[in-house]
Amino acid sequence: MKLLASTTLALASLLVTTQAFAERPDFSKTAAARADYRFADNPVAKQNQVPLSSSRHDFSKTTAANSEYHFIDNSPADETELEPRTTQHDFSRTEAARKQS
Repeated sequence: MKLLASTTLALASLLVTTQAFAERPDFSKTAAARADYRFADNPVAKQNQVPLSSSRHDFSKTTAANSEYHFIDNSPADETELEPRTTQHDFSRTEAARKQS
């Protein structure tokens, strides 16, 4: 039993040691690390290509595409009054600020 335990321990330490001292690649020495490298010149990976959609909408079949359609007959859109936007936020009104006081 002691032989089995010591053999297992020796194998485990050997595996851990080789992984710890394995040489890590230095990517700063690759061609892509140069400042003048152009990533746009890389060949495209085929598995990353997104298929083009075949369900394109044909706007020539809409009602507005008819030569007799009059846009002036459209009902006007409801005009809504928008509040002016500000760039500053009042953090004193937040829930976290209320919990502190």
